[in-house]
Amino acid sequence: MRIITYILSIVLLSSCSLFYHKSDKDNSEIAGIIPLQDTDEGCYALEARYSNWPHPDSLIIYIDGDRYRVLSNGEVYSQDRKHVYTFGNEFPIEQLYFIQRGRDLFIFYTDVVENGASSFVKRISLDSGKILWTTEVDGFSFTKPLIRGQFAYIGTIGFIGKLKLKSGSFDWRYSGLGKDGRFNHFREIDFVSTREVRFVAPHPFSNESDTVVVNDITGEIIRIN
Repeated sequence: MRIITYILSIVLLSSCSLFYHKSDKDNSEIAGIIPLQDTDEGCYALEARYSNWPHPDSLIIYIDGDRYRVLSNGEVYSQDRKHVYTFGNEFPIEQLYFIQRGRDLFIFYTDVVENGASSFVKRISLDSGKILWTTEVDGFSFTKPLIRGQFAYIGTIGFIGKLKLKSGSFDWRYSGLGKDGRFNHFREIDFVSTREVRFVAPHPFSNESDTVVVNDITGEIIRIN
């Protein structure tokens, strides 16, 4: 019988209070319950890792520090194999990020169909299991979302946006940025100042980086280079 040892460690970060829960060696990803302030630099959502239990292509997420499995059809199971939530997606999930805020779980995922892919963000009540809102996002190939205050900053192929966590609506958004192979994938999202958020993409033909910098307050693009 395989014995799994769970190690719980608590790490205090300077930018936000984050509780880390380390899992077994099958998945070294960390999970967090993150009370963020509007003035901090934010924290990134966590990437769900693949597992073969209880079905191939299952993904591992954490809720309140406990491990759950997400099947490719969006059904969520606890460690004792009880069905607890359903994301409600129609097509197989290929990529998923998640973050818990209080008693809400936010998931960012891409599902795949025969002729393409779609991306979504959902807010799920952990108490009721209900999906509070669903927002479809242009493009696919999610960049790790940056969560700052009451917003999520997201990027997909040729798309960037600032999403309101409360309502699922966009504060600002830009699509169609991809051209001549540029901005097909954003490598990272960060803040270069308190009001300027930067989306960084690898340049397709050199070792340089392409960037889009947006005024976080007005939503105006400051520069693209």
